[in-house]
Amino acid sequence: MNKIKRRTFLQSTAMLGALSGVGVARARGSSPSNQPIVIDLFMRGGMDGLNVVPPFSGTNRSHYETLRPHIQVPKTGNNAVLDIGEVFGFHPAATGLRDMYVDGDLCIIHGTGLPQNNVTRSHFDAMKLIELGTPHSLSTADGWLTRHLSTTTNISGSEVIPVLVSGSSKPISLQSYFNALTVDQVNGYNPNEGRFAHSHADAISNMYSGNSALDLSVAGAMDTLSIISDLDLDNYVPAGGVTYPINSTFSRQLSLIAQLIREDLDVNVATADLGGWDTHNNQGDGGGGGFYNKVADMSNSINALWSDLKAAGLGDQVTIVVHSEFGRRARQNGDSGSGTDHGSGNVMFVIGGKIHGGQMYGAFNGLANDELFGGEDISPEVDFRTVFATIVQEVLGNHKIDQVFPGYTNHTSMNFVSHDLVFKSDFE
Repeated sequence: MNKIKRRTFLQSTAMLGALSGVGVARARGSSPSNQPIVIDLFMRGGMDGLNVVPPFSGTNRSHYETLRPHIQVPKTGNNAVLDIGEVFGFHPAATGLRDMYVDGDLCIIHGTGLPQNNVTRSHFDAMKLIELGTPHSLSTADGWLTRHLSTTTNISGSEVIPVLVSGSSKPISLQSYFNALTVDQVNGYNPNEGRFAHSHADAISNMYSGNSALDLSVAGAMDTLSIISDLDLDNYVPAGGVTYPINSTFSRQLSLIAQLIREDLDVNVATADLGGWDTHNNQGDGGGGGFYNKVADMSNSINALWSDLKAAGLGDQVTIVVHSEFGRRARQNGDSGSGTDHGSGNVMFVIGGKIHGGQMYGAFNGLANDELFGGEDISPEVDFRTVFATIVQEVLGNHKIDQVFPGYTNHTSMNFVSHDLVFKSDFE
């Protein structure tokens, strides 16, 4: 098959939608270019950050217990808050997040969200505004990751797979980006599986062997197929003896990201989603229930991804950002067996070898009635773009944040990359 640049791949994947699965890759070690890699993990549905990182002590703990008499995470007994020596702790199912925090690889940023003038409780609108990176406009033509990719000096055009979407569809953050590999399986990458897979691939290559845009598009897909097919798709061994959680789609998506990053395929950006966070009812009393299982899936899967890449020597290259479209109301919405309605302010996590972890950043306004946003929500004190822009500028080395986030001005670093500044006074 003819080798062509990966820039032709987008048209080919749109046309050959059957090429939707990528298998497991063998590990070779760190990327030769040592380019920075960002992994964007979106918790879709409005993750309840106040129960993922609940108050552990102080006045906020008292208010928390009053606001959530049934669904609070208790301080003692079964499912107690995981103590990290701060005024906040972790949900008992978040042992993986806790371990990364204690190891200094993860930082907590509380009080994040859309700017207060742009707050919406619509899932669709909030997700789109965040992924576009323009909270003032739903009609922006491209996503924030697309604008980063188009302005960074790390993309030369010769990358094999510069962008990997581990899921069934490309996120809005990559809207108008035309060179992303979107995959949702790890069991093969062929237009037709089975004993005729190679003959079908050869037939397609022969049919589209010219120089037209259509021919080049198909050739791009078949070229990628050839690259993926040459890998050992079934025998991936995570580094450092890491074991990914079984029976977890999210875990399989993250394992795929680790595999292809370690395969030296020039991945600069990777994305994955975990849905199911819209916990209006049956969230789980006393730190248990379905929310416990969801937090465990998120926490254990992300810990496995980070541990795998770190053990492979890629820790300093990789930065993982974990976020949701909004948080939940501070008050539970009923009695036992209830949940929480759509809110605004939330928690974010940033993980990486260049991150000053084991620290809390941001600004938590408080849980007293006059401290809640609109008397109902955790106040969004930190513009989500401030977190993303700090990563874009200080980790990814892209200083064109005015182009990545149009309309965003007066950026101030959050200092979780190059300094140890912690706003302790905001967490009392």
